[in-house]
Amino acid sequence: MKQFEDAQALVAHAREAFKGLQVAYGASLREKAVKPALLIQIKNLLENLRSALDYAAAGLHEKYGEPGCGHPKIYFPYALESQSAAAFRKSGRIEKCIPRLSASRPDIVRKLEAYQAFADPANAWLPRFMFLCNKNKHQRLDPQVRQEAKELRISSGGAVGMRVSEGSSVKLGRGASIRFGGGLVTTGEQTFDVDNPPVPIGPGSVESITWVDFRFASNSEPVLTLLTAAIDGVAGIVAELESL
Repeated sequence: MKQFEDAQALVAHAREAFKGLQVAYGASLREKAVKPALLIQIKNLLENLRSALDYAAAGLHEKYGEPGCGHPKIYFPYALESQSAAAFRKSGRIEKCIPRLSASRPDIVRKLEAYQAFADPANAWLPRFMFLCNKNKHQRLDPQVRQEAKELRISSGGAVGMRVSEGSSVKLGRGASIRFGGGLVTTGEQTFDVDNPPVPIGPGSVESITWVDFRFASNSEPVLTLLTAAIDGVAGIVAELESL
């Protein structure tokens, strides 16, 4: 069916485009600035995945929808993250998005409900993804926020022995020491944290690591995490609906 072929093509295109997006993402991290090209790539990927879902909905309507109803606007139905199953059903969202489907294929309606956030917390990506699609479509592109979290690792013998997170510190009293793997890592009265690491003694090592990512400013979702979930999620939905 043409609609599902188009949906599959968009998913395949999104997977390929994501490779280039990851390169642009890494470059923006290194330069500590969000490049316009990255924002455009994110916007296009979101729109293509959203279109893939709507094509799948159109394919269902063509096979099982109301005959002779003209050319209604068909959309993939989704529940808000805060919406319960009862509230979603009461809203008649599926029937509004794909007319007549409830009467002709109630089994597919149940399948569409199974994709929603109320059915499984793992599906929370769907309303978050839809929120970003709608926001990017009707407003300016969201800038991404650069967030950093530091971590101090103290180890000996190649294994991590202690991790100190940002905002935490370790205080040693006089005569105290830290040993891992048979090696003396640090000793003596002192206080250390991620910004003031201890000086290692012997076979130990100390690393101060900065974890960095970009997040959507509108909902604080990590960019790559959400896009990965959306690509895999949309691909799974399209493939499953096509097979019904």
